[in-house]
Amino acid sequence: MRKGQYLLLFSYTLYRIVTLYLLLLIHFLTHPLRIFARRKVFPCPPSLQDQSLGMHQFITVNGIKLHYVISGPENAPVMLMLHGFPEFWYSWRYQIREFNKDYRVIAVDLRGYGESDKPLDKSAYTRQQLTSDIIELISSMCQDKCILVAHDWGGILAWRVVQQRPDLVKKFIVLCCPHAKRYMELVRTDNATLLRQWYVLLFQIPLLPELTLGADNYLSLKRTFHGTASGLINSHRMDDDSMQAFLYTFSQENALKCPLYYYRNMFAKDIKIPKAQKVEVPTLLMMGVHDAFLSLELGEGNEKYVEDIRVKNINGSHWLQQDCPDEVNKEIRVFLET
Repeated sequence: MRKGQYLLLFSYTLYRIVTLYLLLLIHFLTHPLRIFARRKVFPCPPSLQDQSLGMHQFITVNGIKLHYVISGPENAPVMLMLHGFPEFWYSWRYQIREFNKDYRVIAVDLRGYGESDKPLDKSAYTRQQLTSDIIELISSMCQDKCILVAHDWGGILAWRVVQQRPDLVKKFIVLCCPHAKRYMELVRTDNATLLRQWYVLLFQIPLLPELTLGADNYLSLKRTFHGTASGLINSHRMDDDSMQAFLYTFSQENALKCPLYYYRNMFAKDIKIPKAQKVEVPTLLMMGVHDAFLSLELGEGNEKYVEDIRVKNINGSHWLQQDCPDEVNKEIRVFLET
């Protein structure tokens, strides 16, 4: 990015932070006992014990114990699902029920999330470490190539997997996450796209993001999915029981701190992927028309970096697989059957 863009992003981020904390101050003055009211742990809701979603299991890869939910015929092709932030395996509930008739569906909690290990050292969350988790997971659990399905941060890691180890993936489905080069290309040339990333700078601040997300019984987390700015368009898809699943998961110890390390390592030196040809794995990219964080323009131009790519715009928010499961599932099935 150019120096002027850094200044623009910093100024806009500062404006958003000041606005955010002014609102918190007003909330504190009107509800002084509520703003820092925070349950230690929310109760576990029935939705997380729903046996129709599969069995809960663990596997150790890359020195880390990962939790996953698995369902579907044992000899069926593996469909591996990687979630984003702030989510966990349960964000794929609609896809698990749709595809576990035909596939061996595995929805994993990424390192630092849910019931997976949560190393407390920031250096444990570099992109190469996180990518290695997924590569080892696929190698350990798949007899053949898998179908890789990913969203948001899961998508960032999945793009690296199909670049580094295309031999492990038969088809790639990614939601709300363009190719990294396309992302950087537009960020450098379009200030509107750049400014949508203001929260990345916010998350670099120690402690404050965790306190903000956890304040008033995780009000900010609730608004992430139910608010007018970034929430689901079809809000009924995130019912009370499902919301409780997220609150239970992210009210655990270090459940906010560790996922934020993903962002806090974004500017760290990392092992770079060697310059390579276009991604060879057939790819389906779905973007949300009402995505609060990514513009539809990011879906354009990815063919420069991918040999075989289809791009579909879905009339939903950033949380596409939860917001518009019927449309998402239909597009996935069409893609897999052609």
